[in-house]
Amino acid sequence: MSDKKKSTQYSLFFIQRFKGKVLFNVPMSEYTSLRIGGPADVMAFPQDDADLKNLITFAEDKGFPYQILGNGTNLLVRDGGIRGVVINMCEGFKEIIWQDDMRAVAGAGATLASLLNGSRDRGASGLEFAVNIPGTVGGAVVMNAGAYGVEIKDVCEAIELIGRKGKPALVKKEDAGFAYRKSDLPKGAVVVRAHLKFERNTVEEIRKKIDEYRAKRRAAAAIHMPNAGSIFINPEGHIAGRLIEEAGLKGERIGGAEVSEAHGNYIVNRGNARAKDVLALMALIRDRIYGTRGIVLEPEIKVIGED
Repeated sequence: MSDKKKSTQYSLFFIQRFKGKVLFNVPMSEYTSLRIGGPADVMAFPQDDADLKNLITFAEDKGFPYQILGNGTNLLVRDGGIRGVVINMCEGFKEIIWQDDMRAVAGAGATLASLLNGSRDRGASGLEFAVNIPGTVGGAVVMNAGAYGVEIKDVCEAIELIGRKGKPALVKKEDAGFAYRKSDLPKGAVVVRAHLKFERNTVEEIRKKIDEYRAKRRAAAAIHMPNAGSIFINPEGHIAGRLIEEAGLKGERIGGAEVSEAHGNYIVNRGNARAKDVLALMALIRDRIYGTRGIVLEPEIKVIGED
């Protein structure tokens, strides 16, 4: 299908059946925390479930690929950008509904920070690990975000999805395939909401735990250049950042990408980095660690798009 015909079909759909904002030829560098990424053909911001269902159905019927975007953290978009539709969940799915003091239903676009603040003030414990993690609820569920031995799965009871052909589904925690830094949700499904259950504690104890975790994140908090958070998963029995530091890789640079001097498991954009720089630096790190320690580092960040 020609680009002109695709553009016409996109335009007709968004004019006739879509309530949310739509952008065309969008630089993904403006929507990722690394400030890197080529253009996306279309970025759509569904306002509600009906909008999302219509968008998924349209894309599948026309054979247009789609990607889901939250805050753009933990994400690297290649320099060629993204063909098809980027579905940005951060405008229409930010609601957090507290059913009682220990249970909440949080939209995929709600930030972990806002959810943590609400749980803290109610004496609801279990999300303290998320302090200073800049992601969204949807992204946290998909990657089973966690820290210090605690993960989002520990407070998640069920997940609302909209799947192929716009069909809604409710997936229970035990069926979500949660594992270390990943889940096994149906391919093509979009997380819409998470049903969460917390443990009761005092506000004072929760604040104390948040302060402890914030102090542990001091090195990461000292990083002020664009980054995507932790680049590699911690191998069993090891800490990726420590392995990288011990290999003398802090400050290593390729193009505009650099291994942070403050935290070995962070790659920063010094202002002109391209995705190819980050990928080359990741390959260098993996080769060095495997060559010196025999340990294979697996990426934590998601890499999407075209070269």
